[in-house]
Amino acid sequence: MDQERGETDSGEPRGDSGRAEMAHAYLRYLTLIAVTVTIGCILLAAVLSPEFAWRENALSNLGVTWTDAGTTTTAMLFNGGLVTGGTIGVIVTVSGLRWSTRRDDQAVLTLAGAALALMGLVGVFHQGEMLHFPVAISFFLLVSLTLWVDGGLLYRAGERRRGLVVAAAGTANIAVWVVWFAAVENPSEGLAIPELVGALVFGGWLAATAFRLFDSRE
Repeated sequence: MDQERGETDSGEPRGDSGRAEMAHAYLRYLTLIAVTVTIGCILLAAVLSPEFAWRENALSNLGVTWTDAGTTTTAMLFNGGLVTGGTIGVIVTVSGLRWSTRRDDQAVLTLAGAALALMGLVGVFHQGEMLHFPVAISFFLLVSLTLWVDGGLLYRAGERRRGLVVAAAGTANIAVWVVWFAAVENPSEGLAIPELVGALVFGGWLAATAFRLFDSRE
């Protein structure tokens, strides 16, 4: 009889459940699009650059035309990818907060949204501008903080192995910078390598977390 009245076995209205499931699916796919666009545009800009070298340049060199590595095309790709990915990511996290009912998830979504906003701002404040460095360094630091918080919350919730892996990924994002500055003779050259590591860590975590938070259980 409940099913005839348009309710699920748990008593939840079918319409609300269906809308939530559809919203979660869109949020998962939008997250994948954001990650793919951002990392794809960065790598494509590096490939199309006439002078870019991983051991000599920073990724931000691709976002301006006055460096040897930068051209109009690479600047459009690099900056556009960051802004597009960041914008989509913020939309996802804000929308996710609407559907989330757990405080732990809300905390992670809020931190992730802030990190994504900073990522987009890196594409707005280009290399050489006053706000470029503080925005960029804040982004990488917030990435690690977000993963540490998520890892700690997962560990506390009983998902210890997953929590440790996520926390370790956050540590790796910082550790690669420490190792780079300690081991490289001129650490100002080749910053693209630790920058890409951080981008891949964050992108991988975003994709995995989207499928964990935006599943069909809620």
